[in-house]
Amino acid sequence: MRSFIMTALAATVAATVSTGCATRQPYDYSAFRQSRPASILVLPPLNSSPDIKASYSMLSQVTLPLAESGYYVVPVSLVDETFRQNGLTHPAEIHEVPLPKLREIFGADAALYIEITQYGTSYVVVSSETRVTAKATLIDMKTGQILWAGAATASSAEGRNSS
Repeated sequence: MRSFIMTALAATVAATVSTGCATRQPYDYSAFRQSRPASILVLPPLNSSPDIKASYSMLSQVTLPLAESGYYVVPVSLVDETFRQNGLTHPAEIHEVPLPKLREIFGADAALYIEITQYGTSYVVVSSETRVTAKATLIDMKTGQILWAGAATASSAEGRNSS
């Protein structure tokens, strides 16, 4: 079930990065259109939830929808090993690396920073719900300009009838 939720959230984040979504306030995509990123470096997500598996569970699911949308995604194993070889093992440390240094090492056009705010299952007397909530920001690695920012939630309770 958790894999399904992660896939749904990753697809939502990737779809909104690549095409946008209907929101209450229209998002200004002019910076995204002007930058036209072809390659994306997905950094390990920051985890603000109590589940210790959230960061790498999310990371393993978010790259495929981006790649299917036509972007070159720097391979996760390459990114992870590069950071480990240089002594950076925690997502918080990795998020502090300056953009020019990331661009020099990986050569990507944009970097995707993700923060997981909710991850896991909550149990109520009669039912349970698995919920994943994340915020993401896509940043142009040449200029440091924010190309896109958004948040998404996926839940196992979506589509259930409340009776």
